[in-house]
Amino acid sequence: MSTLYSTSAVCLPDDPANCQTLEPGLEQIMASSRDYSLLLHVWEGWRKEVGKKMRPLYEEYVELKNEASKLNGFADYGAYWRYNYETMEEEEEFKYTRDQLMEDVRLIYKQILPLYKELHAYVRAKLVEVYPGHIDAEGHLPAHLLGDMWGRFWTNLYEVSVPYPAKPNIDVSSTMVEKGWTEHQIFEAAEDFFMSVGLYEMFENFWDNSMFVKPDDGRQVVCHPTAWDMGNREDFRIKMCTKITMDDFLTVHHEMGHNQYQMAYRNLSYPLRDGANEGFHEAVGEIMSLSAATPKHLQTLDLLPPDFIYDSETEINFLLKQALTIVATLPFTYMLEEWRWQVFAGNIPKDEWMKQWWEMKRDLVGVMEPVPRDETYCDPPALFHVSGDYSFIRYFTRTIYQFQFQKALCTAAGHTGSLSTCDITGSKAAGTKLRNMLELGRSQSWTRALFTISGDKRMDATALLDYFQNLYDWLKEDNLKNKRFVGWKSSGTPETEDPQNAIKVRISLKSAMGDSAYPWNNNELYLFRANIAYAMSFCIFSTENVIAFDETPRISFYVAVTDPRNPSVYIPKAELEASIRLSRGRINDAFQLDDGTLEFVGIAPTLASPAEQPVVVWLVVFGVVMGIVVLLGVYLISSGIRERRKKPAKTNPENPYSPDVDGQSNKAYESGDSDSDSEQTGL
Repeated sequence: MSTLYSTSAVCLPDDPANCQTLEPGLEQIMASSRDYSLLLHVWEGWRKEVGKKMRPLYEEYVELKNEASKLNGFADYGAYWRYNYETMEEEEEFKYTRDQLMEDVRLIYKQILPLYKELHAYVRAKLVEVYPGHIDAEGHLPAHLLGDMWGRFWTNLYEVSVPYPAKPNIDVSSTMVEKGWTEHQIFEAAEDFFMSVGLYEMFENFWDNSMFVKPDDGRQVVCHPTAWDMGNREDFRIKMCTKITMDDFLTVHHEMGHNQYQMAYRNLSYPLRDGANEGFHEAVGEIMSLSAATPKHLQTLDLLPPDFIYDSETEINFLLKQALTIVATLPFTYMLEEWRWQVFAGNIPKDEWMKQWWEMKRDLVGVMEPVPRDETYCDPPALFHVSGDYSFIRYFTRTIYQFQFQKALCTAAGHTGSLSTCDITGSKAAGTKLRNMLELGRSQSWTRALFTISGDKRMDATALLDYFQNLYDWLKEDNLKNKRFVGWKSSGTPETEDPQNAIKVRISLKSAMGDSAYPWNNNELYLFRANIAYAMSFCIFSTENVIAFDETPRISFYVAVTDPRNPSVYIPKAELEASIRLSRGRINDAFQLDDGTLEFVGIAPTLASPAEQPVVVWLVVFGVVMGIVVLLGVYLISSGIRERRKKPAKTNPENPYSPDVDGQSNKAYESGDSDSDSEQTGL
């Protein structure tokens, strides 16, 4: 699965020879393009090249991981992952179970949902302006329009959603490029930040052994940023295809935060060299990003002008940018892991993986599939962490922990005012408090480690909500003022399901077959789509171009066909109807039905028998002539035999073919010693 992920490419519609891998090509398109059709092509192409091909592998992966987990005493692989959060404490106040994790995550999701819904409504309104006619102003967000390949982070939507565009841009990507920042310089800036609070200088071999940019020697590598502890207490690395952007500037701080944690606990015994739990490791990097992203810190790096003023409008711009990264990802993360937990537990059958994935995505995240899916797809492993076998709930818990950590460190640094303005750069007191927790590694339970730094013993979203309080108030007011619908209506279908070019289908199996009717399922629907694809044979169509939607239990649905060259364009309904008419008999035969029990609404039943294939005239003539010749030959042979039988026997002249001439055989046919040199051959 990892190999598929790292080597797959999608060819661009206007230049089929130009096939791009995920990084940097496809990610750049998803981040910066505002071309609806191109974004859809890339989004869908990645899931065909990665998710679809991984489907059988992921099915086997689930089975094997569950089998291994059961051998180790766990109910399933999800329970094994959640065990990372379980504590063995004797004191009740520090105890924590894997079931509590599920309860806490679901509770915190509900706590942050009001903030998320206000953000969702605001972003939806901005996207309606960018993509008129493509988005329901009260519905779900199309998954391919959210600024990255997965809709995980909405950071790249800041440009189209900034509340006060006249204010100085707090996304300093362009300034970094203008000032000639290099990839190496970004890592040096992150190291300076950690050293300023009393944490560690990176070892010399870090600079020699890490991968900061994508290799230019043709090697195919996974570019997803990762931090590495090589296990010998002196070799720590980062692997990343760095770009000169503010987003990557913050990502470098995050990854180096992992290294700082690894360096802090490196002297513990090997089993204890890990974070207090997986979420702690992620949170340590994120708290550094919180400080590094503040306008105050960016000014110290000369990335914002000295006369930059942080007023109330600039604060809203800053908080919205932070929310697009931090708040927007929480429902995404929770929903993904909830789906995997249910899959591992066997609560979602294989033949409903995609159905329930997108139902949960719509209900919990307010995001919908831009084109319909079926069970040949497998969209989850199109994300690095899923194909790479990583637990994902760490990215939810880390977001909660990071604000609990940040609040404690800002208090230690003597910060006053809003938590969102806190920058701990240069605070040795904050650094000492953090280092004391990092050095514990996994030697103490995470509940005690959390208590060491923050005084808390459980996850608590209060600090996060405090951080975004001013933005929440502003969003509520702005959405109310502009009469925006907050939330999302559960009805609706993918925007590309075009009713104008669709035909409704009704199937009556019981009427046709009674109790012997076969069940209608995904296999039958696939066969139906294959028949429609065959009917559209004037071009190269496949089942992927045949869309079936709004299916009901009584077996009715709509069918439409997309252009194979551009999935956002539909074949006109008139052409689809004409193709169905020509193949009506074949389609009926495939399902053992007739025009009355397999009804295409709006297409009149045909009274004639199914259309036969045209026959070439010369073949008919040739067949008739050959038949006459054969019959004539048979007649002549049989007539000759009858005539011979009627003639009386004669003695003279000698008949050379007679079997008896004066008691002797015809010698010419008895041996090969005849006067003739000719050879007897068969016809």
